Amino acid sequence: MIGNDIVDLEQASRESNWRRKGYIDKLFTRHEQQLIFGAPDPDRMVWLLWSMKESAYKLAVRQTKNRAFAPVKLECSVNVSAEAAAEGYVLYGESYQTKSLITSRYIATVAFAANTTPSYSQVIIPFDTADYQRHSDLLRQKLRQHGSALFQTSPHKICIDKDSLGIPVLAINNSATLPVSISHHGYYGAYVIGL
Repeated sequence: MIGNDIVDLEQASRESNWRRKGYIDKLFTRHEQQLIFGAPDPDRMVWLLWSMKESAYKLAVRQTKNRAFAPVKLECSVNVSAEAAAEGYVLYGESYQTKSLITSRYIATVAFAANTTPSYSQVIIPFDTADYQRHSDLLRQKLRQHGSALFQTSPHKICIDKDSLGIPVLAINNSATLPVSISHHGYYGAYVIGL
């Protein structure tokens, strides 16, 4: 089981003024606010925590089938934070482990059950336009190609299905399925295949 998220840092800085009054209290716990205001780069910490919350939420929905997003109820802790990567946990009923890839342009996070050693394949795709539908189509095309290569079968035998909650799975030959998580924001997209 997996969840993922990606944040285009430039897009986030244009669209979201997290410093406005009351904004941070609605999204982040007191502990998380301490992490933000104690960080050398508070903006980066905000979007790291947000990406952790989103990816863990996607995983929680996959497990519980309950869609009730209340960001302040997902509590993050960051165990390791370096220039290009971070690892942490999100507590949301259960504990979820996260691994984040950090660049100057985006933060991409994968969440999985704590105390597991997951096997997954993560792909980041830069886009040349801000067209949401084109992003979605391109991500799905790349995901089918990736599935085709993984399973040595025609891309036409790879399908991306969704369950009643809209949670995607990669279907191979209309039988075997693998969990996938898809995210896009601004000029970046990402998908993760649980192997």
